[in-house]
Amino acid sequence: MSALSIRKLPKEIDKALCDEAKARKTTKTEVVLQALMDRFHLSDRDQKRRKIRSFFGKMTRAEYEAFQKATEGFSRVDEDMWK
Repeated sequence: MSALSIRKLPKEIDKALCDEAKARKTTKTEVVLQALMDRFHLSDRDQKRRKIRSFFGKMTRAEYEAFQKATEGFSRVDEDMWK
């Protein structure tokens, strides 16, 4: 995730951000992020999905198939153990 600095922020905007953050009981950063997400039509769900994918990564089709093959025995029930 990248960072962004805003220089020469007009006092009126800073005050509006502070007021909004206080009203929402959040930070100015969260207010700005939500405004940007609204502007670019990105939902919170999309944002959360991106965060989760970056944390866990993504398998290729070949990796997925290899994983499925390696773990296929885990779903079988050993009948002798349940007698």
